[in-house]
Amino acid sequence: ENFEEQKDWFEDKVRYLVFCIKRYLCKDFDAIIAVDGIGIVAAYLISFFCRHKPLIIFWSLEIDSRQSPQISQRLFDYFTSKATKVADTLVIQEKSRLKALCEKFKFKINQTSIFLVPHSPVASKSTSTKSNFFQRKFSFSKSDIVILHAGWIHDAMCVDKIAESSKYWKEEYKLVLHEREKRLDTEPFIRHVISLSKNRVFLSLDPVSFDLIDEVFSSATIGIIAYDKRYGEGRENAHKASGKLGQYLKCGIPVIALNLPGYSEMFEEYRCGMVFDNFSDIASCVDKILADYQSFHLQALRCYEEEFDFGKFFNPLLLHIHRSVSTKLI
Repeated sequence: ENFEEQKDWFEDKVRYLVFCIKRYLCKDFDAIIAVDGIGIVAAYLISFFCRHKPLIIFWSLEIDSRQSPQISQRLFDYFTSKATKVADTLVIQEKSRLKALCEKFKFKINQTSIFLVPHSPVASKSTSTKSNFFQRKFSFSKSDIVILHAGWIHDAMCVDKIAESSKYWKEEYKLVLHEREKRLDTEPFIRHVISLSKNRVFLSLDPVSFDLIDEVFSSATIGIIAYDKRYGEGRENAHKASGKLGQYLKCGIPVIALNLPGYSEMFEEYRCGMVFDNFSDIASCVDKILADYQSFHLQALRCYEEEFDFGKFFNPLLLHIHRSVSTKLI
């Protein structure tokens, strides 16, 4: 039924691989950084044309742990599984995702160096400076509490369930959905979300440039994160792979998260947020955070500095690459 779709998908992957081989044919590299499945397959093919084997670093960002029903994607997963065996080094966000990756591609970690690098803002220190981005945009009053969901407006992020729960919140609790891409409020899913919230949701559908992203996050009172388990372990184990989590904490914004792996342990250690099991519990989590907001705010900043400071986790990887390349050249 979807033969043409599969064919286009596979041809797109092949075009990228051919592009890589042509661009880097017979050139010598000290190291190749391969991002995700398509990257490691490209690096595997390129390595055949190198006069000496380069250091191959497999950097895993996205994981779709589900087995696709499409033959083209299952075939590509097979090639990816084979290609991962040439990786000397693996970079991934956290141990739970490492487990999911190993199970997906039968990846063996005993022959590779592992580096855990969280998804967080690069070369950027925490900031407690507040902005009034949403206050201006929606004419909120000083007493309004902005509950922000930043990122993709999709049921994979449980946006529909969050919106439905918001219709029971206190009047001053304002749910804001800020998109990462340009969207229209006439789209069926967005209309569905508006309906579920009984028109209480506020839509910010115009993405901003990255140099303004702190203004968006720092105008929130509390951030919210949820992922639907039905979309596989790559979503379920999103914790330190969630870009919005590091961004919330960087701005000192306490976080309310669906009780998925990693969040409860982190919030117990740093007291920078709360987890919920049922979406109807979100409002009570907001109440508890507001009752001791300054403490949650300061702990969010501390959590960012200790757990999400990009340089702290990336610099050891740079040192490893430098040492490994130097050894290969001797």
